[in-house]
Amino acid sequence: MDANTKKINHIRVKNTIAALEKNNIKAVYVDTKEEALTLFKTMVPQGSYTATGGSMTLRDTGIMDYITSETDYHKDYKDAYSASYYVLSANAITERGEIYQVDGRSNRVSAMLFGPENVIVVAGINKLVPTLRDAAVRVKNVAAPINATRLCMETPCTKLGHCIAPTMDEDSLFANGCLSEGCICCNTVVFRYQRVKDRIKVILVGEDLGY
Repeated sequence: MDANTKKINHIRVKNTIAALEKNNIKAVYVDTKEEALTLFKTMVPQGSYTATGGSMTLRDTGIMDYITSETDYHKDYKDAYSASYYVLSANAITERGEIYQVDGRSNRVSAMLFGPENVIVVAGINKLVPTLRDAAVRVKNVAAPINATRLCMETPCTKLGHCIAPTMDEDSLFANGCLSEGCICCNTVVFRYQRVKDRIKVILVGEDLGY
């Protein structure tokens, strides 16, 4: 990434962090995935009760390895609600301070909404978008097709390369028209203002991570 791109990204990140903080979501920025792992280790002590939502970002950063080897990791979905630290990524984060999540089974969004004492969201700079509309389009055209392919789901997006409803207008909100049994876009949740201050924490990383 060249210096000019980094400069603009830092401006966007600064604005996003300020917006997240206004929504009672703690946010920090690091330049690299190595720094993200180092920071994460200071936030989640060894032996902590942890659970995770499916995430390539956690794998890319080495955070998943730390969780499985150094913490009291619980893999069962239902155990997540009692976790001290629930860790996952985001489908998108807007510069207005919103976390945009789309889920199939919905274990990820449900544990974010209620249960765990702390929620830590780790996201690369590629997840940063201006608005919710941009977040929806990103999921439809980038995240969902790739993740559905990774999970070997027989969905329209794995064949088309994009959502069956790739735009975002009144006639194609969300994944309208996708009735596949393997649909991973069943529920959409937007996390904005939080009543429990700093329960949700975001680590933004200045690299492309995950899908």
